[in-house]
Amino acid sequence: MNKQDVYISEGNRPLWHRIIAALCYTLMLVCAYKSTIQPNISWLYAASFLFSTGVTFSLVRDYHFDFEKKRYKTEKCIGPLKFGKWKDFKKLEYISIFKNGKGFYEVNLWYNRNKHFNITTLDNFQDCFDIGKSIAEKLKIDFLDAATDPRNSIWVKL
Repeated sequence: MNKQDVYISEGNRPLWHRIIAALCYTLMLVCAYKSTIQPNISWLYAASFLFSTGVTFSLVRDYHFDFEKKRYKTEKCIGPLKFGKWKDFKKLEYISIFKNGKGFYEVNLWYNRNKHFNITTLDNFQDCFDIGKSIAEKLKIDFLDAATDPRNSIWVKL
């Protein structure tokens, strides 16, 4: 990673998520084994259901930004397996913060005219504001505060 790279990770899943995922994967293997001994389509259906449930409880998303090459990657991780591909930013527009309908504050990176990428969601305005401002300063792009007064957004001077 160089100075222009940014890496954001969801971190580890809660312990109870990992326990449920482990149980699902174990039961999936049992069902797959049963389907080979007693060929029955219901064992395969159960195995596929348990596999998809295990994936749901163990999936972690990591976000990679390479601002030097103007690209980003959303990486989906299940244990040591990682999937994702680089996508290009044509033009980075600005960073915005706003309060969503659930009462949380979001930091979004707007690019390619009308597309945006949610960088983070927090319950504390000041933390969200500081993160948004810091990212805007590093990228040398504008910063829009739509959280302080949703009816009157303000362009923050950096």
